Amino acid sequence: MYTDQDSFTTSLSISDIEIKLDPEQFLRSHKSYLINISQIKNIEPYGKWTYVVSFKDIRKDALITAAKFEEIKKRFS
Repeated sequence: MYTDQDSFTTSLSISDIEIKLDPEQFLRSHKSYLINISQIKNIEPYGKWTYVVSFKDIRKDALITAAKFEEIKKRFS
């Protein structure tokens, strides 16, 4: 897990973490990523069915599926 100031390692599964987070604030963007939607800076295409998410204060990127990208667009429109 990455924050704006630190990174952490956990033995919990991503599904276990997802259950504990607010679904209004966090999104399972891809099978390997949970993202804080309030920290999204930019989303760019990456291949045919995938996008890359960059964040405001973190120099890490995450992947997002086309379906989840559409879900985010609906939340903000």
